[in-house]
Amino acid sequence: MYRIVADIPALKHHCDTLARAPERYRPTQCPHCGLGHPWQHGHYTRKADRTTSGQENPVPIPRYFCRGCGHTCSRLPSCIAPRRWYGWALQQMVLLLLWAGLSLYAISSLPTLLGTTPPCRSTCRRWGRWLQDRAADFGFHLRSAFPDWGRVLGWPDFWVAALRQQSLSAIMTWLDHHAVSIP
Repeated sequence: MYRIVADIPALKHHCDTLARAPERYRPTQCPHCGLGHPWQHGHYTRKADRTTSGQENPVPIPRYFCRGCGHTCSRLPSCIAPRRWYGWALQQMVLLLLWAGLSLYAISSLPTLLGTTPPCRSTCRRWGRWLQDRAADFGFHLRSAFPDWGRVLGWPDFWVAALRQQSLSAIMTWLDHHAVSIP
């Protein structure tokens, strides 16, 4: 099952999609047992936008219940990163700043990044390590699908080149739909 619903670039678009086309979020089958079409089981709320002007917060995240195995699952819009307090756009900016040579201290000391309080040094470090630990696996799948990206080798040059082509959100959504689960 895909955990990330593609082509939802902003929280406002997420709220509009939930109101107008909620079936877009519904999984085709249970991720645990494979039984078809779990039914909507309400939602939970999540503060997904840490910007100082985030007016959509908290946002509802739909939940689904499988009558076969009793498990629940949820689906996230592509603008919200799974298990993270900050969105993909901020993570992309932090990673690019790290790869450009800025220190963790310098990044965490920036007054604002994309209108939000900057993440602490340990969070920035964790994001860098998270991607570096998965770089070989992610890179293999991306190079297979996007052959032009395979011309750039090495860490982090491949990711800098990839982020010139697509956003981190789009890359992670593609990986979630075609290759690997994004934790």
